[in-house]
Amino acid sequence: MANFSTHLNVAAISTGLASAVLLSAGHININTALWLWCLGTLGGLLPDVDADNSTSLDIIFNIFSVVAILMVLYYITGEHYKEIHFIELLVIPLAVYGIIKYLIRPVFEKITVHRGSCHSLLFLLLCALLTIQLTWIFNENYLTKSSLHAWLSGGFIFFGGLIHLLLDEIYSVDLSNLRIKRSFGTALKIADFKNKSATMIMLSAVIALGYITPESGSMMNTLTDWSTFKVW
Repeated sequence: MANFSTHLNVAAISTGLASAVLLSAGHININTALWLWCLGTLGGLLPDVDADNSTSLDIIFNIFSVVAILMVLYYITGEHYKEIHFIELLVIPLAVYGIIKYLIRPVFEKITVHRGSCHSLLFLLLCALLTIQLTWIFNENYLTKSSLHAWLSGGFIFFGGLIHLLLDEIYSVDLSNLRIKRSFGTALKIADFKNKSATMIMLSAVIALGYITPESGSMMNTLTDWSTFKVW
């Protein structure tokens, strides 16, 4: 399998080029391009979230902790909670971080197996749909805005993760000795059918999230128009 550095660099280069293409075509602005690049790079690490004590796991859970803290602060400082004390601004982020680090992460590490359910296309699709939904909801005035940003966000998560799975499969082939390693076929799979319960839960979540995704018409119209794309 490819190492952390390879996954990170290839995902960053590939998704960076993809976001640059969209920027050159006028489909997105520079801020969105940078956002998509970050998401694509993160997606390139996602399948290794089931590897205990891995660098990918540390990075992903740290990012997840930051996002969770920001979401909680965003909610409690909204129009329904206008007054918040200084001590609360210190205690609440620490509490959220503690719950994720000392409760959620240990449980996640215990129930997951490396190259199991998280190393599948179904898991990537679930992550992509979750990203679409969260990006759509937490975008201000999301009901009146184009869904392009949300769909691209989920698409780049999926794209980065797909690169990870492909790299692991490529590294399963020993070209120098012309042989296929035993790990071949364990990286790029539709789902982990050995773990039926996890697969059914993820499949149910994918169906539910797919049902409530934002409209895709404006996204399709935008991405099929490349008349303004400039190479030079």
